[in-house]
Amino acid sequence: MKNSIILTLIASIATLMFAACEKENKTSVEAEEAYIEATSKTTWTYFSLSNGKTVGTGEENDTDNAAWAARTDWDLAVCRYNVRTNSGAATSVNAKGGVYVSDKSFSELKSVPKDAKFSEDKVVTSSGMGGTTSVVQSIATVIEFMTNEDGSKVMPPVYLKAPVYIFRTADGSAYFKVEFTQYQDENKVTGHVRFNFAKLSD
Repeated sequence: MKNSIILTLIASIATLMFAACEKENKTSVEAEEAYIEATSKTTWTYFSLSNGKTVGTGEENDTDNAAWAARTDWDLAVCRYNVRTNSGAATSVNAKGGVYVSDKSFSELKSVPKDAKFSEDKVVTSSGMGGTTSVVQSIATVIEFMTNEDGSKVMPPVYLKAPVYIFRTADGSAYFKVEFTQYQDENKVTGHVRFNFAKLSD
């Protein structure tokens, strides 16, 4: 009788552990990986998180930017290490995209925090050797740069891992966690971007 009870308990525990493993495996399977070639300094590659695929590309100019700003079939875009969301200054049709910076790891992040505030794209103006340029982009970046005490970039560049982001889709109906995992290929050529993404419960 005692042995029977013990065997029943062991069987129950094994079943629960198996169910937990199945749930964990299901969660990991739901995560997908995407690749974007972002070697060009002037080409934006537009990606749909909802459909899990690249939608198309556009140059950094008024004509192409206006064309993509009128579309709602993309959720994020990458140009080198810069990222664009379908929101704010990046949309002319009131798309509802945006991005939130998470303080959790990709595996830990299961849902959208209740107090999450999503940032919209803005026009960012910068000055350099090529003069002054203005680009519409989000606060998200594929990688971060190590900086000196004065805020300037350490040269040659030292790449740091970007935080995990939550992207809101263009229609505002879904949220995806995104972890950028690669900026350089095996030959150290920059602009070869890979990222993991998975849908979150809101």
